[in-house]
This record gives sequence, structure tokens and C-alpha cells, in this order.
Amino acid sequence: MTSKLRIKPGLLKRLRELRDLPSEEHQARLMGVDRTTLRRINAGAAPSSAFMASLCSAFDLGLGEAFEIIADEPLGGSAPPHRAVVAV
Repeated sequence: MTSKLRIKPGLLKRLRELRDLPSEEHQARLMGVDRTTLRRINAGAAPSSAFMASLCSAFDLGLGEAFEIIADEPLGGSAPPHRAVVAV
């Protein structure tokens, strides 16, 4: 079984709205990352530990508030894996 970590869907946009940040560029600067990094993570790329720390620090979040683990559980045979979301 393999697992993947991802940002909770819609979180970056909600945080931008809550902080009244005018753009992704402002959000990225607040976090100390590049805007393209925000877009990649928002599109489903696995976040680095540095990104996770930056996001949690900038917005005063715990890891479990910002990220979730996607566990692939093989069902056997040729069936596609079952995806279960597990809170961090």
C-alpha cells in the first residue's frame, strides 16, 4: 500500500479569502514560496516538508488542519486501488 499527502481541497483559496489577500502572489510572499509552487500544490502535487511548514506557520495551522493522507488500498486482482482519505 502506498500513501500520498495532499493539501485539503480549496484550502489555499479559503485562506486567501479569510486573510483578505488580493492574489496568489501575495499569499506566496506571505509564505515565502513561489506562486508557481502554490499552483502545483493546489493542482495535487505532493507538498515538500518546507512548504508544509511555511503554510502552517504563515496561517497558524496544524498539519492536520491543512493536509490529508490519501491511502491507496489494493483490492486484489486487476481492480483499481480504493482511495481512502485519512485525516492527519
